[in-house]
Amino acid sequence: MSRDQASSRRDAPLIVRPAAETDAPAMAQLLAHLGYPAVAEDLPDRLTRLRASEDDAYVAVSSGEIVGLATVHSRHVLHGALPVAQLTALVVPPDMRGRGVGRALVQVAEQWAREKGADRLVVTTALHRADAPLFYERLGFEHTGRRYVKRFG
Repeated sequence: MSRDQASSRRDAPLIVRPAAETDAPAMAQLLAHLGYPAVAEDLPDRLTRLRASEDDAYVAVSSGEIVGLATVHSRHVLHGALPVAQLTALVVPPDMRGRGVGRALVQVAEQWAREKGADRLVVTTALHRADAPLFYERLGFEHTGRRYVKRFG
């Protein structure tokens, strides 16, 4: 992409919409930014499974190009009366950060969570994402705990 194309993409209006199967190549590139490489051909089936569970994925579009991705999930828990929503992926390419893309995706995730009846939206972020905690705190998230992972296989 040329410098002029990148500049016009950054200055164009932003639209957030539900992800479509045809967005798979762009979503695969964005997931790779997060450290979760994905084969674009696998993503339509994953998107179908996600939606079958009544969860969802959203993309941010600027100048016809996908510049962000968010996935949201809702689940009922025994320890709470209302569902808990979770933002499980949020990614904006480095050249688009600081331009409101992440904020717009989080706002859509919050609205989605409210529509699901959730009383909170939770997010975890990896330790190596040094700037992510400040981003989330600026959006009103509070640091309340730790995440541990035990991998199988």
